[in-house]
Amino acid sequence: MRIARFLALSLTIALVGSVAAQQPERRVKLPENFDNTGASFVFSRDVFGELLSGDRPAVLSQKATAPAMVASGGGMSGGPAGGAPAAGGAAASGGNDWSFISAETIQDEVKKLNLEISPIAMNIREFKGGGYAVCRRNFTELAMLFEIINESSQDVRWKESSLGARDAFWKTADVCKVGTDQSFAAVKQRSTDLDDMVRGSSPSFNEGDADATWEVIADRPPLMQRLDDAFEKKVKKWVASESEFRANKAEILHEAEIIAAIGYAMKQEGFDYYDDDDYVGFCDQMHNAALDMVKAVKNDDPALAREAGGAMAAACSDCHGNYR
Repeated sequence: MRIARFLALSLTIALVGSVAAQQPERRVKLPENFDNTGASFVFSRDVFGELLSGDRPAVLSQKATAPAMVASGGGMSGGPAGGAPAAGGAAASGGNDWSFISAETIQDEVKKLNLEISPIAMNIREFKGGGYAVCRRNFTELAMLFEIINESSQDVRWKESSLGARDAFWKTADVCKVGTDQSFAAVKQRSTDLDDMVRGSSPSFNEGDADATWEVIADRPPLMQRLDDAFEKKVKKWVASESEFRANKAEILHEAEIIAAIGYAMKQEGFDYYDDDDYVGFCDQMHNAALDMVKAVKNDDPALAREAGGAMAAACSDCHGNYR
């Protein structure tokens, strides 16, 4: 009886293996300089904690020694290879033009993030129970926003302290990969600083690094989480019908400008694949669709909003299909 069961099990395994072998393997185009030792890290929330084993490579673990980009006006001059203007209006000199996101949207988003962080920073149980991941996402976005403030030609609040605040926020995001007493203490301090800034005070930050690069300032996984929150949980349902569109126009405008900013930021030099044409194309597709969404709101055009929403969804699925 045991021999019969063994033979039946062996035959089943062989048949499953045979069927699997006949299925065509979907191959994905990889960048020319791709190192397949960490193949599916692109959209992981915690690449080193979830997917990889062994020591963290020095080039990624030592942020202070990251190669510097050319500084311009105290900020960064990244952008597409060859200095060509990027979607959204990058200047020919190589500087970034963030005029597509308004000072009001930036300021409102900072205030919203402050409200989300504050209760977590006052409750260590909530922090250790998952709030640290929220803090990582929010402080990463704050670091991105304060770099935008630093580079922007617009009159945005907190511009004078933008570099110092930016560096303080990315460092806080970095320690929030885990929920510990030490990371909670860091969040509590930065939450106090952020709240003071929103209320009009000027906390004292260390001098910001004018040569900081995007691989230091903002990790892609937390920004992808914010992107998912903006589109999948908000904009997607708001543009599904004319009534929803008209009832949520102010919120759609805000989220569309945030999506445009994330799409534009994630193709800057320092992010993985920034020199891969396909990846940059997906970022541009997302960025341009978000700008169309902004146009739809300003022109009260629900049909254009639905079309822009479809383009955003396509950019997400196409990019994930190629780089997941």
